[in-house]
Amino acid sequence: MLLLATLTAGACRRGKAPVRVHTLEGESEVLPRLSRDDASSATATRTSARTIDVGGKKRLYELVEPIEIDPARRYPLVLVFHGDGGGATSFHRAWPFEHATGKDAFLAYLDGIGATWDLETTKNNPEVAFSEAVVAEIEKSHPIDRSRLFATGYSSGGFLANVLACHRPGMLRAIASNAGGAPYNQLEKWGNGYPKCPGQEPVAMLALHGERDFGVTLDSGRFSAEYWAYVNGCKTDEMETTGYAECRTYRGCPAGKAVGFCSVPPLGHWVWSEAAEASWTFFERQ
Repeated sequence: MLLLATLTAGACRRGKAPVRVHTLEGESEVLPRLSRDDASSATATRTSARTIDVGGKKRLYELVEPIEIDPARRYPLVLVFHGDGGGATSFHRAWPFEHATGKDAFLAYLDGIGATWDLETTKNNPEVAFSEAVVAEIEKSHPIDRSRLFATGYSSGGFLANVLACHRPGMLRAIASNAGGAPYNQLEKWGNGYPKCPGQEPVAMLALHGERDFGVTLDSGRFSAEYWAYVNGCKTDEMETTGYAECRTYRGCPAGKAVGFCSVPPLGHWVWSEAAEASWTFFERQ
């Protein structure tokens, strides 16, 4: 059962009509609040540094894997991208996503050259090639389920998750962007003028952003959610509440292509303390 509430929060969006927010009675099917952020769950995993040659360049990443592997299972893989100035190891220490996934997924923290990412190259992007190479290498020796491949990132890494989803149709099941934004300056355009990648397909997406982010402003995160809501064919003028007071999801999205936006009041340019658990729950629900 739904209780309809029309809020004016979206009215301040430049030149756009207000978004109607439906208040759910009961649990959100797309993003319920589940307690997952448990530091002790990290003991169920181990981390190793890896190198791989991509296009003649030595690239680095950290693999986080369950210590005990169930031979009857195939596991999800989450690609994690750091922000500018960071690296795989430092970002892993700062944001251990395994606190949410525990023993139920593999994680790959990728390392950008020069502590940054190439977000500009629209054809044969080296970061896209790096991501594909890491997935292929892990898949060779680990029971990865390619139908449950996800990506998340912070700041420029959040932009990269968007770029990867845009450039490689069908590769990712869902993405989550923290303090990031939508892909830009692509080779084609959607009917409404939004950037478009050749052959681009809908991808489930959760945008998480701090309201006091003055590095990458809140509008960037909000637009990334609006962008994918449009691409996915959701009702861009209707949202509903979730298990998190900070988060809303668009209504009318196709099955498995949900889009949500979390606006976190006290947060600056960083990752929300509940981002891992919310993102993993969102991924699992797709």
